[in-house]
Amino acid sequence: MGEIARIIIEPQGANNVRSLVKSAVENEVKVIGFGIAKTKRKLEELEKRFGMDTGDFYRKFNEGKMGDDLEYIRWAGEYETLQQLQRDHNDLLETELCS
Repeated sequence: MGEIARIIIEPQGANNVRSLVKSAVENEVKVIGFGIAKTKRKLEELEKRFGMDTGDFYRKFNEGKMGDDLEYIRWAGEYETLQQLQRDHNDLLETELCS
């Protein structure tokens, strides 16, 4: 894990702003969680369709061994989306609100 991100809220209206920011972060964690689940379902469908694990596919795709079929490009994009969503999710979970 990396460093913890800290959001510091100064006194004027701090309690209300802290509550609003906390709620926004919690909501975004939920939204990203739904996105992760949806993206994983899409990846599972592609794995079944092509009979290949996403990790193996992505490695071969990046090595140029899979070609440039539109479905493969979509698959690679879904995998990259999952990776970004997981990074964002972890970053938000590691965020500390300070007041």
